[in-house]
Amino acid sequence: MRTMVKGGQTGTGAWQYVCSPSVFKRSLLIAAVVGSLLCIANQWDVLLRDPIGISVAIKLFLNYLIPFTVASVSALLNRNSC
Repeated sequence: MRTMVKGGQTGTGAWQYVCSPSVFKRSLLIAAVVGSLLCIANQWDVLLRDPIGISVAIKLFLNYLIPFTVASVSALLNRNSC
């Protein structure tokens, strides 16, 4: 789907841009690094002490999802500001 952007140019939709290979890979890399650091900082003692339950699994998942989302939205906003 093509949309109009500043200056009358056509561009791809936001979802297509975020899912483009370069943006997606960069967001995954950022999420892997930041998510791993967050897991170590916030859940390390729980991971060593207890088996992983559903609440810990959700927290671990969010530790990766949130940086991925922030990196993707930042890339989209950066694209639109140029």
